[in-house]
Amino acid sequence: MEPSKGATMLQHLQHTSSEFLLSRLQEAFQHAADFQAVCIGESDAGKLYLLYLTTLVGSDHFIFNMNRQPQDGVLTTLHSYYGTSYSAGDFSACEKAVCAGKTVLCTAESANGLILATENPQQRGLQQPQTENVIQGPMYGFIENYQTNIALIRQRMQTSRLKIWETSVGDLTNTKVGVVYLDGVTDPGLVQYTCGQISAIQADGIQESGELLRFMNPGSSRLFPAAVTTERPDRVTASLLNGKIVVLMDGTPFSIIAPGSFFDFWESPEDQYLTPLIALFLRWLRFIALMINLFLPALYVAITSVNIDLNRLEISLAAAGSREGVPYPVWIESLIMLFLLDCIVEAGIRLPRSISSTVTMVGGVVLGQAIIQANIVSNLLVIIVATTALTNFIVVDYQMGLVQRILKYFTLAGASVIGILGIFICFAILVICLSRIQSFGVSYLTPIGPGARIRSLSLGLIGGSRKFSLSYWITFGRGSRQ
Repeated sequence: MEPSKGATMLQHLQHTSSEFLLSRLQEAFQHAADFQAVCIGESDAGKLYLLYLTTLVGSDHFIFNMNRQPQDGVLTTLHSYYGTSYSAGDFSACEKAVCAGKTVLCTAESANGLILATENPQQRGLQQPQTENVIQGPMYGFIENYQTNIALIRQRMQTSRLKIWETSVGDLTNTKVGVVYLDGVTDPGLVQYTCGQISAIQADGIQESGELLRFMNPGSSRLFPAAVTTERPDRVTASLLNGKIVVLMDGTPFSIIAPGSFFDFWESPEDQYLTPLIALFLRWLRFIALMINLFLPALYVAITSVNIDLNRLEISLAAAGSREGVPYPVWIESLIMLFLLDCIVEAGIRLPRSISSTVTMVGGVVLGQAIIQANIVSNLLVIIVATTALTNFIVVDYQMGLVQRILKYFTLAGASVIGILGIFICFAILVICLSRIQSFGVSYLTPIGPGARIRSLSLGLIGGSRKFSLSYWITFGRGSRQ
């Protein structure tokens, strides 16, 4: 920053207010130990001060000179500043800038200040996604830095049609949120609706994308996730090409892909990289695993305690022989084992990785063997529960896996009361509930839901690599393109 340019910068400072910016910022950050107000020299308007938080600014933006003075000893002055363009701001803007890691340049009696970009965000390097196993595709995922995540998307979609709408949410946190979409591909009504929902958020602070999603789609189900969250840039870019929007939030590696469809949670990003027949097989495998996970324990209870006459004699005798000596009814026996299974799974998730695998393996084997020898449960039920556990882990999305763990108790209750008829009633209730859910104004069962304008040729489970635009089935009236 040359002297002539420094004089030009100082012309933006105003001295017409009785409330001085320096004193107001010092009062606002009065008990903040990392706040500094450093005098860097003088100008015609008075002494110049730099105001910043030492924990957030970088040390490579300023160069200082130390000049010897006859009377006062050594005088430290600002020689140059390296950074992006500066801007002038009032007290509110300068306060937010200091909290964001920027530096404010002002005089002792100026009413506003110059905001200098000196932030040094603390972030980790690019790593593989922690919650999604990458088999084929880019071996890096999003991190907690918003700018880095935008750059990863820009690198994969080098087009001027990639648009970004930004705002800040949270009265206290001022967290940056961005809506990313493809101009000409994404429905304008969807973009307008999403931006309006984010702008209407009133909260002190939002810490994670899951919390943001609840504010964005308040009318969604209390059980099923309203949209897909992912750490993978390739999944984000593929969704953008299909006409969806992506919401990024500073401070979290998880992005939101909206609108969400029930079938999106059973699709893996690797499905697009495989041949159609293999992708079809894997999708049907996940769907069959879903059915087994939801209905296998309920079916066991139904055919061993309520609808015994539906079994062949050999199956009934084998089931009765395995339960010899068990003092509890079948539904209590099943409930105990499913509850213990969920406890083991949750322990494996919450424990440190160095001991989680050992604890879950030893707990499962020792507990299973002991509970059989004590005649608390039957051998056949252990097989049923183990199969249920395996099918639960096939699910692609973690949130939908949690939903499965809850729903199996619902179907178990229906089978315990009226047997197989209860299972069909529970299934009908689930379908009705799913058909009534909307994600950002779109039917949750799209492309086969009631809110779909035109049925897609692919039903999510049929076909190899489906590619359809949301413009065909989105329900935003004027926003829909022909």
